[in-house]
Amino acid sequence: MTPEQAAEQAKYELLPTGKPHVSYSELRDWAACSHRHSLKYVKKVDLSRPGPQLDFGTAVHASCEDFLRTREMKPTIATDMIRAAWERNAGTDGFERVDDYVAEAEGILADVPSWFDETFPGWECVDAEHYLYERIGERPHAFKGFIDCIIRAPGPRGKILTWILDFKTTSWGWTKEKKSDPQVTAQLVLYKNFWSKKTGTDPKDVRCGFVLLKRAAKPGARCELVTTSVGDVTTGKALKVVNNMVASVRKGIALKNRESCLYCEYKETEWCT
Repeated sequence: MTPEQAAEQAKYELLPTGKPHVSYSELRDWAACSHRHSLKYVKKVDLSRPGPQLDFGTAVHASCEDFLRTREMKPTIATDMIRAAWERNAGTDGFERVDDYVAEAEGILADVPSWFDETFPGWECVDAEHYLYERIGERPHAFKGFIDCIIRAPGPRGKILTWILDFKTTSWGWTKEKKSDPQVTAQLVLYKNFWSKKTGTDPKDVRCGFVLLKRAAKPGARCELVTTSVGDVTTGKALKVVNNMVASVRKGIALKNRESCLYCEYKETEWCT
């Protein structure tokens, strides 16, 4: 954290999580099960385990971030990170076949430059890993986030549009249901809302989308744009969830959602039986 970021955070009141802010990932956990959120963020019960997909995604993101800033793709940024993560987690389930993951990363990154040029002709980078730390309405708390990619490109009739994009590594892609899931699209809805207010940009000139980076797809088909429609209604709904979360966390309300247990790390442990 930079001194400037620390000073900004000091302006806000701490939540029971020990932080003065909330993030999209935290919001997603709370929306799925507020009891899980309490265990993870308030009681600090960490049962997470290393997983190859997270390290793979982080590595690919790093190469993409550098590409946006320099317009030169350097796959070795990702492949070096992958090899280091696999070495660090040697013997852990899932961290086998490092050469296969390296090849998948190289395949994805080989497609990225041409995909950007074809999808957004004349694009220019505004920022990569853009830091957000914005007040939530009138509350003494903030929304924190990092926007993977912000670019500008000519739209219909030559109008310059800003695109807020988030990279998602995946195997084959997303289902139709996931592409329209409000809990998924809320990430970009919130990013657009807070970034537009931060910069004074007219939301009508901002478009949003997820960039799916597919490990198992054929060359030339490893990138897909999934656009997200963001208007007043969707923004209002997403902000309502944020406000409900903050109010709930402040009051210490943490209810179990039994429909969210299947893949929960706390399932059938002493923390959640």
